[in-house]
Amino acid sequence: MTPFMLADRGGCSFVDKVRNMEDAGAAVGIVIDSSDEDISDIVMSDDGTGAGIRMPSMLISKIDGQKIIDFLKTAS
Repeated sequence: MTPFMLADRGGCSFVDKVRNMEDAGAAVGIVIDSSDEDISDIVMSDDGTGAGIRMPSMLISKIDGQKIIDFLKTAS
């Protein structure tokens, strides 16, 4: 099992994105916002199709997501 998986925001619903990460074997899903905005009021809500998802997930800012990506690029 993959400890966590990163995904860019956009292209499909949060539920579809998290389900895809769960199906790929991730234990935790991290969605990175696609724009420089305040994410404190954004809710990753269920669109009515997320009943079977068991994996925890979260949305992080574009800036914080870039920090993780930069770290992973340099980690050995």
